[in-house]
Amino acid sequence: MTNKQNKTGNTQQHRAAFTLFEMLIVLGLLLVLVSVVWPAVMRISAGNRLRQSMQDVNSAFAAARIRAIEDGVNYQVFLEPGGNHYLVVPVDRGILGLETDASDSQQSSLREPVISQELSEEFQFSKDFSATVKEPAVPFEWLAKLPNAKEWNWMESSFPITFYPDGTAAFDLKHEILKEDQQVAGIHLRSLTGSTTISYDQEKSK
Repeated sequence: MTNKQNKTGNTQQHRAAFTLFEMLIVLGLLLVLVSVVWPAVMRISAGNRLRQSMQDVNSAFAAARIRAIEDGVNYQVFLEPGGNHYLVVPVDRGILGLETDASDSQQSSLREPVISQELSEEFQFSKDFSATVKEPAVPFEWLAKLPNAKEWNWMESSFPITFYPDGTAAFDLKHEILKEDQQVAGIHLRSLTGSTTISYDQEKSK
C-alpha cells in the first residue's frame, strides 16, 4: 500500500508540474498574440474616432446652412486654429437672446443658439488657411453673456465661414484635420451649394 501511495503521489506531483508548464505556454502565446493584434486594434479604434469626429463636423456645417435658411439670417462656423473646438453661431442678436423681441426669444428658447463641439482630443484643425474671408466675424461680445463664453475665447483668433439664407456659403473651403502634424482628413466646402464633403488620408491616418 505504501508503494502504491508513493507512486500515486509522484504521479500527481508530476501532473501538477506539467499543468503549470502548460499554463505558462498558453500565457506566453496570449502575450504574443496580444502584441501582434493590439496595434491593429488601436488603428481601428483611432479610425473610428476620426470618422465619428468628422461626421460631427459635417453635421455642424449642415446645421449652419439649414439654420441660415430656416431663420433667414447668416450663420457662421468657426474652427479653432491648431485646436479641436468648433462653433456654429448665428449673426443675429435676437437668436442669441440679446434682444427683447418676443418671437426671437421664443425661437431661441427651442434650441441652443450656439452649437459648440470638439474633435476627439488627438485630432486638430490646421492653423493654415488660404481662403479670402468676405464677412466680418460675429463680435465676441455678443457671446459674452452665454454660459460657456469663457471657453470660446479662441474664436477671436479664428475666421468666420459664413452661410447665407439662400443656402450658399461665402467661399470655397479646403481645410485639413491633423494628427501629430500629419493630415488625416479634410473638409471641403462648396460655396455655390453650401454643401460639405469629408475626405480621408488612409495612409497617414494609420
